[in-house]
Amino acid sequence: MQTVNQHLGTLQFRHSQIFLLHLLDIITGILELLRIKVMKFTQYELYDLINRPGPLWLAYVDLSDANLRGVNLHAAILRGANLDGALLNNAILSEANLNDASLRMAILVEADLDKSTLIGIDLSGADLSGANFSGANLGGAKLREAKLSEANLREANLRGANLINASLHGANFNGANLGGADLTNVKLTESNLRDAKMIKVNLSSADLRNSVFTDADLSKSILIGANFSKSNLGGADLSEAKLSKADLSEADLRKANLTGADLRKAFLYLADLSNANLSSANLFDADLGKVQYDKSTIWPEGFDPQAVGAVLAK
Repeated sequence: MQTVNQHLGTLQFRHSQIFLLHLLDIITGILELLRIKVMKFTQYELYDLINRPGPLWLAYVDLSDANLRGVNLHAAILRGANLDGALLNNAILSEANLNDASLRMAILVEADLDKSTLIGIDLSGADLSGANFSGANLGGAKLREAKLSEANLREANLRGANLINASLHGANFNGANLGGADLTNVKLTESNLRDAKMIKVNLSSADLRNSVFTDADLSKSILIGANFSKSNLGGADLSEAKLSKADLSEADLRKANLTGADLRKAFLYLADLSNANLSSANLFDADLGKVQYDKSTIWPEGFDPQAVGAVLAK
């Protein structure tokens, strides 16, 4: 019996040792993480670091205000890193992991972030003009007041992103997913949003003049006071969208789905509604002067388009 008790005691001691070793590993990892979080690099250390072969592991490092113009950080792990104010013009960050990283006021003009992962990233006030985000994941990203003129966001994921007051002139959102994103007061003129998924997006007071929304899904979106003047919305889904006081003058709305849309006090002067569906739409006090429509156009029950100045195309 004594031998058995001694054996059990030895096993318990060994298990305790293993547990303590695991605990020590965890504590060491936490301390290392804390050390990395406050680590700052000298210019020499930074040069040595970015010139090492293979994908770099730079999670949680402090690279704020660093000069990283043109560096190759392809597939680098920069999760949680601090890059506030960093210079990353023409940098290569394709397929990099920047989840939860902070790049507030950073400069990434013409940077390549193709297929990068940027979930929850903070790019507030950053200059991303001409940057390539094709296929990138920007879910929940903070892009408030960011500059994205001429940026390529083709097929990018921006679900739930914050783009309030962002400048997006000439940006390419072809096939991008902007579901639930907040684009209040953005400047999105002369941009490409063909086939974009924009369900429940907020574009209140946005400037969208001369942009292409062909076949885009804007259903249930908030578009109050938005300016779509001379934009192409052909085949777009605007069902149940809130378009009160929106400017749709000279817009191409052919084959658009406006079922149940709120168009109260909307300005549609010279718009083309040929083959559009406006069944159950609210057109109270909307300006339909010289709006073009054809025999395929579906109006709300009992609505007389000619009585408000719309013109039937011959």
